[in-house]
Amino acid sequence: MREGDAGGSTREVERCEMKIAGKVSWFGGPYDEGVAPDEGLAFIFDVSDAPYLFLPEQPDGTTGLARRLNPNMPYVACRWDYDETPKDVLLGGVAVVYAPKTGRAFFAAPADWGPHQDTGRVADVSSGLLQALGIETDDEVEVLFPVKYERKFNEKILTRFKEHGVSLKKPTTATREGEV
Repeated sequence: MREGDAGGSTREVERCEMKIAGKVSWFGGPYDEGVAPDEGLAFIFDVSDAPYLFLPEQPDGTTGLARRLNPNMPYVACRWDYDETPKDVLLGGVAVVYAPKTGRAFFAAPADWGPHQDTGRVADVSSGLLQALGIETDDEVEVLFPVKYERKFNEKILTRFKEHGVSLKKPTTATREGEV
């Protein structure tokens, strides 16, 4: 995969240490009733650890970081092997999430551990990322981690999301058309 496929230049994405493929769903943010209002995250313990991933204010009736995640930001959760990818490496790293169905790919920040093995899924992503990829729950993705990314991560990706009409709203079936 070329880095341009994920919203960057035409440089090759450097080799990753981890590649997983399988079904995906979305998680996090104020509309995720699948997480408890007080549920935290596996390796982000305070908003200051990754402020670009969070809403400016805690959603009403919640106290946990999982519900404060900004669904417009591209983030990903996988069942990371902390022996291979320690928590501090995840917190400072960048992944690429690729959707074979649409050919779209985006950079994403690791944000949590999951989904639970019983779901049959290999990754959870933000609802905004799911929409931008043009896919829906139980579609297939590939996650590559880590990849080298040298430019300002969140501003570039947010601009790409806005270009494709992704906004903070309750997730629905993705209907995006065109290439990212």
